[in-house]
Amino acid sequence: MKSTYPEFVHHATELSAYIYSADTFIIALKNKEVIRFVADDADEFIAWLTHHGIRDIKHKARSPVYNSYFNAN
Repeated sequence: MKSTYPEFVHHATELSAYIYSADTFIIALKNKEVIRFVADDADEFIAWLTHHGIRDIKHKARSPVYNSYFNAN
């Protein structure tokens, strides 16, 4: 898979993490900038991000303290 994505001006190596909501990706760059991107095909863009190992903030593992507090039975 290419390290660039059509109509996205940043190279995969510039990306740190992302979160996706509605139709918009919020992407943190390694230079500390935060950008927005709307992909024509969100699933394809997510596959590209995943292939390049870009962190999905929503699926980041929670800390043990968070889990013990919010997942208590």
